[in-house]
Amino acid sequence: MPKHDEDVPREEPTGSPGPLIDPGMLTAGGPAKSSAAAPEEFMEQLRARVEAEGGMLLPGRTYEEADMARAALAALRGWADRRERLPGDRANLMAAAWWSGHRNVAELARSADVSRDTVYEDLRSRGIEPTDKAAAADPRPRYAPLTAEGVGGLAALSQSVTLPARLAQEPDELALTAWAVSNTLERIANLLDPDCDNMQQWGRDEVAHDMVARLQTALRHAQRVAADGVSERQLAGRAMSRIEAQLEDEQYLVESATVHLSHVDGDRISVRIGQAQFSDFMPAGWTLLDTNRPLREVTGAEHLAIRTALDTIAETLNGPLSEESPQGAATKSEGA
Repeated sequence: MPKHDEDVPREEPTGSPGPLIDPGMLTAGGPAKSSAAAPEEFMEQLRARVEAEGGMLLPGRTYEEADMARAALAALRGWADRRERLPGDRANLMAAAWWSGHRNVAELARSADVSRDTVYEDLRSRGIEPTDKAAAADPRPRYAPLTAEGVGGLAALSQSVTLPARLAQEPDELALTAWAVSNTLERIANLLDPDCDNMQQWGRDEVAHDMVARLQTALRHAQRVAADGVSERQLAGRAMSRIEAQLEDEQYLVESATVHLSHVDGDRISVRIGQAQFSDFMPAGWTLLDTNRPLREVTGAEHLAIRTALDTIAETLNGPLSEESPQGAATKSEGA
């Protein structure tokens, strides 16, 4: 399964863009057909586009185009499926509200815009007797495992909302965050259905790793959203507040780290990551990079990304460190 890092700089393709594709070419076989049959001319154009953008071609499709094309049809199918499942979904939601502590039938009826009789029917269909006072006083949780159908419907609904914004000429970071999350839901649905096409083609390992990659993509876009319009001083202040809170809670911290990089010219570079202190020229808590290579200033989004990476290192190492080890205890404020 190919990577889909939207942060990698992409070169504009050279030469003529090629012929425009008639949308009717995608529906070969007539409107009654449920699958699309794309001609070779169309596939060659898509292949040229994705390779010019540094992408990778899936069997018969390109990564980004396949994502969006799949999402578009999945959203339409999902709408039709949800229409048929509405009564069952409503009953599930009614039961979830009941076991979450909302035991007032009139309130449930108003919230769902249905009659009280419908509330009673929905609850009883899910094994709940709303007139049983003893049961009403017992807030026992009801666990229902995730299903591929349920999460798949949620993914289709999410994609139907996010896809139009993703198709913009220059989608904003929040739209890209939402799109990545929508596709993460699709991968979760895939993992719940071992017989689906993606699991059969790629295998569980690749689908699971792709789910992680999509979450990482969503995180990068979300960090840009969080840094947009926020000053360095504000971001640095938040970092310091978090560090101070962790120290008060005696959590393990990683306040600095050294990363070794291999430059394209063959040089090995050591980059030391640190946090500005109150005596430094930058606001306390801001990320500082120290290396023999020329560096531009760290942006707000990069600061958040580095801070998140350091926090992840600390949280990940917190488990293996034994509380009984004096060496482990000494690392609480020394970093790594």
